[in-house]
Amino acid sequence: MRFSSSIASALLGLSSVVSASVVHKPVAVAERALEYVIKPKMVIISMFAPEAEIWYGIPEFNLLARNITLPGASPLFPDVHCTEDGDVCQVITGESEINAAVTIASLVRSPRFDLTTSYFMIAGIAGINPEVATICSVTFARYAVQVALQHEFDPRDIPANYSTGYIPLGATSPSEYPQNIYGTEVFEVNQDLQKIAANFARKATLNDSDAAV
Repeated sequence: MRFSSSIASALLGLSSVVSASVVHKPVAVAERALEYVIKPKMVIISMFAPEAEIWYGIPEFNLLARNITLPGASPLFPDVHCTEDGDVCQVITGESEINAAVTIASLVRSPRFDLTTSYFMIAGIAGINPEVATICSVTFARYAVQVALQHEFDPRDIPANYSTGYIPLGATSPSEYPQNIYGTEVFEVNQDLQKIAANFARKATLNDSDAAV
């Protein structure tokens, strides 16, 4: 009995040691992982290379100081670029909604980034009514409009009295108001935040030259 008790005690002690090592090892790994978490103050979202490259070579911050490969990002733009201190980061989503959705979802879910206090700025190239602004003007959009939620006729089947082949969801003509509303067609940005950003932008001096255009 004494021998059996000794063996039992030894096994119990060994079990405790093994249990302790199993429990504490993941904690240590988690603590080491936390040391590499980047918590940016600002995340710049670009859609393709020409939009992204204008942020490179700026004396105030080097966006290419840190390049973190993001699983799930566009294969054309696999890295998130960040300044050395991690205060400013840039993600390039790739064009089209599916690439943007997958890339941003991957960024939000990534354990390498803490975005709980980050501001996001979508900075891209777009067209504008020439009566409102000229080429290379800087504007701040008030609304983001989802234009893909509509039907489209084959060009060969467009009725003669239709001005376009695009038909709002649930409608029977191009001029009719959509009958099926998802609630995501139009998103209004935070006006107070937009005004703050616009006021900062007004202080910038733009390069108004043929080379810049």
